[in-house]
Amino acid sequence: MDVTVWLVIAVVVIGVLLYAVDFWREKTGEAAFAAARSAETAEKREHYCRLAVLAGHKEACRMYCFAHPDFFEDRLPLRPFKLHGMRVTFYGHYYPSRYSALLNEEQRAFCHAIYEFKEGDRHGIEFFKACMAALQANGKPYHIMFMPCSTDIKYFARFKRLNWYIGTHRPELTSGLYDVDVFEPRDSLHEAKGGENRILKRNYRITGNIKGKEIIIIDDVLTTGQSAADYKEEIERCGGKVVAAIFYGKTVTIPHLFLIKVHAWGSYLTRRKPEERG
Repeated sequence: MDVTVWLVIAVVVIGVLLYAVDFWREKTGEAAFAAARSAETAEKREHYCRLAVLAGHKEACRMYCFAHPDFFEDRLPLRPFKLHGMRVTFYGHYYPSRYSALLNEEQRAFCHAIYEFKEGDRHGIEFFKACMAALQANGKPYHIMFMPCSTDIKYFARFKRLNWYIGTHRPELTSGLYDVDVFEPRDSLHEAKGGENRILKRNYRITGNIKGKEIIIIDDVLTTGQSAADYKEEIERCGGKVVAAIFYGKTVTIPHLFLIKVHAWGSYLTRRKPEERG
């Protein structure tokens, strides 16, 4: 038989085998991912999720990333860092609603708490206290200012109970809730498509006397930090000095899926027993 024919046959056989391998790898990933989502325990969820990642399942890669934010995040909850010239800290990681199906119950509950805070249905005192402690800001005479919202109604609903807490339980602090006039509505930055890349439309003016005050900014969710940087600039234009910013949550960073797969494979290989590794 002609050599060319043999080469064609070999290529076809190899192609069929590669297709079969890829087909069953994909099916294995789907099955493992389904098992991870329905797992009754955290251990089983972790096990099946890793198997799905090893099989190359994209959504499983994201689930694995969300389950191990400390592996992929440079910035962790209640560990202050510098951003736009401010010391910044946050209470926990925030996961956009489109990823809800990939989260565990604790993560979903935390994201729900942030939604409640944004709507004014949760006071946020626990996150404020924890973040102030993380900044080592307790006992110091800071002026607390709140990030203006899309409307004045949302602004007061979101922050009124923190304002009450500061006024009644923190005599060393002052509240700047009424230092800001939100004079017209604007689109919500977090809800708008591509919101992480947009600049905050300034729909507010600072009307209070903040000259010479050391100020901590309070906001709900940190993504790029551009909104806080813009607010810091306006505060300092009016004579205040922003020393820190506190956020309820920080939007989780999702690395390239290849990096997640590499980490999962590394974790898998290092956890295997020596005899299993040959």
